Amino acid sequence: MQQLDDFFDAATAFCAWAESAPGVPDDEVDTAIKMLSKLLALVHELPELFDEEDAPELTHEEWQVVHKRFLDMLPFNYYASYSEPHDTNDPSPGIGDVADDLADIWRDLKGGLALYHKGNDAAAAWEWRDSFSIHWGRDATSALYALQCWRS
Repeated sequence: MQQLDDFFDAATAFCAWAESAPGVPDDEVDTAIKMLSKLLALVHELPELFDEEDAPELTHEEWQVVHKRFLDMLPFNYYASYSEPHDTNDPSPGIGDVADDLADIWRDLKGGLALYHKGNDAAAAWEWRDSFSIHWGRDATSALYALQCWRS
């Protein structure tokens, strides 16, 4: 399935970048913007497949390595965020964390990659779509907005 393969390629590229040594902050911001934009476009094209196999859990130590990598490459980390931006009755902002957002996206994508590598396309598609809906979708859009505002 082409849509699944395309998302797999984008997720693989994001995870490889997240696991690589950090580069120059300006270039890293550009890479983050491009990768997040691509993932956000492609996740909506994933096929409606389902399988109950769970993705393998990553350790907190593995997550911390990626989190530190992002802390080391960012020109900033914290940004104003609204947990419920459509609730105009309570417009008080919270604080977002780009390094945490990017490391969490990495963790959510890695689970689907492991399932895809096992040949369980249905579980991989489900993992990516479900984790997008409940977690990494907000992280990706929030980080993308913060990075683009910094870039502009």
